[in-house]
Amino acid sequence: MGQLAQATQGQQLQAAGHTAQNGIADMLKHAWPRIQAVMPKHMSSERMYQIALSAINTTPKLAECSPATILSCVMKCSALGLEPSAVDGLGRAYILPYRSKQGMQAQLILGYKGMIALARRSGEIKDISARAVYEGDEFDYSFGLDEHLSHKPAAREHKDGEKPTHVYMVAHFKDGGHYMDVMTFQEVEAIRKRSKAANNGPWVTDYEAMAKKTVIRRAFPYLPVSVEAQSAAASDETSGGYVDQLSFDPIMPADEESARKDVLEVVQDTEPKGLRKAVCKTCGTSIDVAADATLEDVAANMPPCCEKMQLEWAEE
Repeated sequence: MGQLAQATQGQQLQAAGHTAQNGIADMLKHAWPRIQAVMPKHMSSERMYQIALSAINTTPKLAECSPATILSCVMKCSALGLEPSAVDGLGRAYILPYRSKQGMQAQLILGYKGMIALARRSGEIKDISARAVYEGDEFDYSFGLDEHLSHKPAAREHKDGEKPTHVYMVAHFKDGGHYMDVMTFQEVEAIRKRSKAANNGPWVTDYEAMAKKTVIRRAFPYLPVSVEAQSAAASDETSGGYVDQLSFDPIMPADEESARKDVLEVVQDTEPKGLRKAVCKTCGTSIDVAADATLEDVAANMPPCCEKMQLEWAEE
């Protein structure tokens, strides 16, 4: 293929991508009254709209995703009171493209700060934080009757690609109590490997932030947080594999009006398509997860009693 033909094809792909993003933006505007209705009172509707639009426009690969799943993610962000951002490891939530058996779909991924924000919102937690421990740090902890944790970071810069030896979280409650948890690198790696986004996306670009989020997520069943927050944490990262945003090959819907109707139907539906319900037979906890998630994926994020053998799929 000649240079002129390649340049022309590149321009056509770029134009197609812009067209797809413009279509998604139009549908977001059309569905916004329903999305706005689920927002907490403290959120600014105008600010959330602009942030959501920016998050979509800065992730070109979302042009390939089902518009319905994109708007579903925006609605979930709005209901949780979390603002989506670009993939920078510092945001509260991310809307990312995933490949599933149903095709390209958008998935909401909670960030480290999002987990902390949900925990603090209960009003029962005075402070909560997570830290990473690296080789050379002075670090000691113990559990039991004489529980303690001490950490003095080494005065050095970390090497590129260096992974922490441990991550830990500590939550202080307003009644004077506290809860802490520690995960080794091996434990974090076991969780990462169970994620279908194990080798792409934030786990590669922002490993420390994802490790911190992992230890906070594991602590959620023991923290005084809302049922909505528990469900959001449990269903996090249970969708298909992250798609490399560098390989952009936009897919346009054959009928934009049909896509628009599909979006509005999903937004109106309280049980979004592409999800199914997992239930713990011991405690009755139930969460909605991606249709292609396994019980192993679910068990990794459920309360301790919800082991694999005690989980089952709810009847449709």
